[in-house]
Amino acid sequence: MDVAPDDLKSTISRAFDTEGGELGRALVAKLNELLAVGNFWGDDSTGAKFYNGDADLPGYASMVEGVATEASAISLFYVQVGDRLYDMGRNVEVAEWRTIGEMPRVPE
Repeated sequence: MDVAPDDLKSTISRAFDTEGGELGRALVAKLNELLAVGNFWGDDSTGAKFYNGDADLPGYASMVEGVATEASAISLFYVQVGDRLYDMGRNVEVAEWRTIGEMPRVPE
């Protein structure tokens, strides 16, 4: 298996960082658009049940909170994968340099 440390450190890890940032921004933008709609459920008991939920089902408020939390987690996941791939590339480089020092010498 050919592992190129530079690929891990630049191309692949950067792609995860980029995707994580773009995904996070897109999710936040869409969530903000949804929140900008405002109180569309009204103030009556049906609206309150929709927003707050009841004993059987969570309401709209808890779903919005969950989406915000999960959107943040998805974005962070991508960035962390990118960081770990970068570190893997550094570890491969270090391992390659250490093996060079341990290679047998050619007799003179």
